[in-house]
Amino acid sequence: MVPGIQVAQIDNGRYAVTARSHNGRFATKLQVLIDGRSIYHPLFAGVMWELDPIPLEDIERIEVIRGAGAVMWGANAVNGLINIISKPTRSQAGAALSVAGGTQGNGNLYARFGQVVNDSTSWRLSAQGRHIDNSQQHGYPGNARDRLDNMLVDFRLDHALGGGRDLSIWANATQSRTGDIWRTKPDWNQPGLHVSPYFPTQELNSQSLVGRYRWLSDAGIESSLLMSVINSGIDITDFIHESRNTYDMDYQGRLVLKQHDLIWGLNHRSSMDEISTNEPYIKVSGSSYNQKNTGIFLHDDWTLLPDTLKLGMGARADKSSRNGTNYSANATMLWTPTRTDSAWLKLAQAPRVSTRAERDISIVAQGSVTQQAGAAIPVITYASANSNFGPEMSRGVELGYRKQFSSNFNADINAYRYRLTKQRSGAQTGMFGCHAFLPAQNVAACNYFGVPTTFPGTLALFNLTHVVNEGAGWNNGIELSADWLVAPSWRLQLSYAWSTLKMDRNNDPIVNSDAEITEQAHPRHVASLRSQWNITSHQQFDLWLRGSSGYQQLRLIDTVPNTGTAPRFDRIGGYITLDLRYAYRWNKDLEFALIGRNLIASNRPESYSDYIPTTPTEIPRTWLVSTRWTF
Repeated sequence: MVPGIQVAQIDNGRYAVTARSHNGRFATKLQVLIDGRSIYHPLFAGVMWELDPIPLEDIERIEVIRGAGAVMWGANAVNGLINIISKPTRSQAGAALSVAGGTQGNGNLYARFGQVVNDSTSWRLSAQGRHIDNSQQHGYPGNARDRLDNMLVDFRLDHALGGGRDLSIWANATQSRTGDIWRTKPDWNQPGLHVSPYFPTQELNSQSLVGRYRWLSDAGIESSLLMSVINSGIDITDFIHESRNTYDMDYQGRLVLKQHDLIWGLNHRSSMDEISTNEPYIKVSGSSYNQKNTGIFLHDDWTLLPDTLKLGMGARADKSSRNGTNYSANATMLWTPTRTDSAWLKLAQAPRVSTRAERDISIVAQGSVTQQAGAAIPVITYASANSNFGPEMSRGVELGYRKQFSSNFNADINAYRYRLTKQRSGAQTGMFGCHAFLPAQNVAACNYFGVPTTFPGTLALFNLTHVVNEGAGWNNGIELSADWLVAPSWRLQLSYAWSTLKMDRNNDPIVNSDAEITEQAHPRHVASLRSQWNITSHQQFDLWLRGSSGYQQLRLIDTVPNTGTAPRFDRIGGYITLDLRYAYRWNKDLEFALIGRNLIASNRPESYSDYIPTTPTEIPRTWLVSTRWTF
């Protein structure tokens, strides 16, 4: 619903979510917080959305900040930030039960109990379980084996200590299980590239304990100290197993001093992992590693003219285990000439530090077939680890204007242009063949990958690459939003985003190929229109019309012989679809709802997984019935 935020469903549980480009299963340029605590995974600096780290019923609000926010929120808030804020326990006293079920085997059960112990103490305990049956494969018969089962238990305690001090404690445990189909199992007994399906199961778990202490000093300094301990695990059958312990500490202080509103902070994260992999498909350099990140920042909102002109300036330094020290900066001028007009200009620099996966993981990344002299020769791309891969950088400018046309209607427009440098790209490091008549035959390497080498060997080539900081380009966009209260009971919200990536060309053919892949894996137009209508005090009817233009993603496994050198793509078609919800509130404690999803253009793919060649799935039309009872 927010312009600039791109969301695409990959299958039942996996999503691609980003801000302003570079979307994918392992998107790395969007920082996501829950109550101020980052939930990105240190292995790849993205979010495991299928874990459901917080039930929807427990969410107070979701703050979305578009554009670079690295000064305030760390070196991975490159294109935007999402902060999910949970409800205070005092507002969740009593019990609640929510049950939903529908087509495609959808089922959801949520239960909560909370209590206000006294004027200073309250708590709540909630639990949720979710199930979705297998969806259908796209382009293949049969189901996609992406059945999803997950559950979570979440506890929160809020205690007011008096004197401007309070303490909050969170504890939760989550578990998720889903399947997949990877068409990656090669058959070397036939010429060309023939692959059969492999059916891995993905199991994720996480247990966390979080504490936050806030206080107000006699000098008027507002302070907040957040500390957390997280134990998590990833287990993908015959592929990778990871166990991890992560420790976070984050301090922030604020002081209003005449025209200056000062915010400063210090944070530290230590994340220790133990990883085992199934070679040769995936290999890790170093079975254990302790990744440490420390950051410090200062930000000042300086009122130059009261109620008219404000200048915000900030700087941050982040030191990472293998990325050295990286610097973020921003400056924002906000001009409000009238009560109904505001304009802003923002300059920002935001780095994105490299991850454990980029530095230490080697993986079979792609398979295709080249047609040469009448022979179909498989070409397998093996992306090896590069411990020297460093941080990416984004620098740019934003210009925006917001107008309150009346008490019932407002709109804003925002344009941005960012220069991307040191972006992730590939570089060729070598090539070898598995046949006596192919160049650079390497029997030992071919045997490692399970390719027969008995004379004269197997017609197969291996292309060796690793990630480098050679990519560069421009990220441009325009974002529009409007909010119209048509009547006291009817509200319309419109959002639209146009964006484009223009990557530089390079003398290295692989860098050039990666530039083309990056540009094409990007929808230029995304739009949303939401209608909220309170028919009566007991009835509500919501409609959500949304759409996206088409784009293309690299075909990771291509078994059709190719006489050229250009990569081939799979087309993700543009779409317009509709969601609706009709709710009837029997009384203040009991509500029934009918929900329809993807009612137009169903059975389409929205995204293909990047880096891991999973079978694409179709997004189905779904109907659900839900009941919510509070007591």
